[in-house]
Amino acid sequence: MRPLSLRRRLLLWLIVPLGIMAVALVTEAYLSARASTEKVHDELLVATALGISEHVVGTDGDLVPSEIMALLATSTNEKTYYLITGPDNAFLTGFSDLPLPPGDQQAEGGIPLFYNAVYQGQNMRMVALRFLVAERSINGWMEIHVAKTTGNRKAFILDAVTRSATRILIVVALAVVFAWVAIGRGLAPLETLRGAITRRSFHDLRPITHQMPDEVEDLVIALNQLLKRLRKSIDGSQQFIADASHQLRTPLSALQAQTEIALQKSASDEERVVLGNLLTETQKASRLANQLLSLAKAGPQAMVETEFQTTDLTELAKRVTESWVRRSIDHKVDLGMDAGDATVVIEGNSTLLEEMLSNLIDNALRYRSPNAIVTVRVAWDDDDETTAVIEVEDNGPGIPTSYINRVTDRFVRVDERASEGCGLGLAIVREVAERHGGSIHLQPAASGGLLAKVRLARSI
Repeated sequence: MRPLSLRRRLLLWLIVPLGIMAVALVTEAYLSARASTEKVHDELLVATALGISEHVVGTDGDLVPSEIMALLATSTNEKTYYLITGPDNAFLTGFSDLPLPPGDQQAEGGIPLFYNAVYQGQNMRMVALRFLVAERSINGWMEIHVAKTTGNRKAFILDAVTRSATRILIVVALAVVFAWVAIGRGLAPLETLRGAITRRSFHDLRPITHQMPDEVEDLVIALNQLLKRLRKSIDGSQQFIADASHQLRTPLSALQAQTEIALQKSASDEERVVLGNLLTETQKASRLANQLLSLAKAGPQAMVETEFQTTDLTELAKRVTESWVRRSIDHKVDLGMDAGDATVVIEGNSTLLEEMLSNLIDNALRYRSPNAIVTVRVAWDDDDETTAVIEVEDNGPGIPTSYINRVTDRFVRVDERASEGCGLGLAIVREVAERHGGSIHLQPAASGGLLAKVRLARSI
């Protein structure tokens, strides 16, 4: 499972606490609104009970007029019911079936007793109020029960909570937006660092000089130290390659020259056979050493900052092809070049590109057929104008399908028993192509041989 990005982690650590706080605030708003609403409505309920009781006492037990009940309903938007009992719980007026306090609860003198009940299928909030009366017709304890429906108070609570939740959600949403912007601005130096690294090619080991915050500066310092150590290691490797090139090529060239001289001066056939075999093996050893050194120069570990420059592939291919004409005549191979009309120019290393093309031509000459024809082509890719293409096509025996994807690996040969070849030529081609942001593709040619197609990026 892929870990969360730093931006998402920071947002998560901000959003989760904000969400918890939002839920807590909405809950607190609900509890506060409910308490306040119930307090206000209960006070109105007591005031209604007192008003009804005063009217009943003043009229010696008459019913409350419908006009007054309508006015009470208008002021609270709730239906109101009442029950008044006199001394000895005698029914005086109101709704006789109105629910009484549950259980053994009883109202005390002057102290309101609130309770909930269901009347006529509706939830009611009720109050029982007991007080002492001394009038002509009523003399003793009188108790009044007043009930109001609860729909209005629930709607009021819901409205208050909705308003509060809306404000809280707006604040949380704005906090998330500001947090997103702030995190983006805070992570901008990391984006700058990523861009500075991404824009570099693999051979650019200069230190990173961008100004960074203190939290990122240590990372940049560590990265620059790594680049410095890597550069030092590469310089040592390059120096070793240069020394090895001189130390290997000189004695092998001298051995080959002395063997050729000895072969010319040999008198007996037996000596010529032995010296001929020695010359062949010396040539193979010299070629293997040269290819190993070329492979080391082309590999990713050999990075030189100033090695890429504007290179005319067309002129380079002509020059390399001409250098192989004499050898192709010796092998009775018709070597030619189809340059086309376009000028193909890229950013590259001419030495490596010459080595790459030389290996392709050499491979075609070594694995030839009678009446062999080898053609070199240079052009822009038909499907991508930013990609150059170098092709070497021959009408030789080709490569079996089972080997077509393996022969670019090191020391892989189609015929392990063959005396020619070291299995490094196509590996060098692949390394050089990848070094120039490209690739090599092998496929059967229309002539029945092999078509080696190398794609190279216009710029690195």
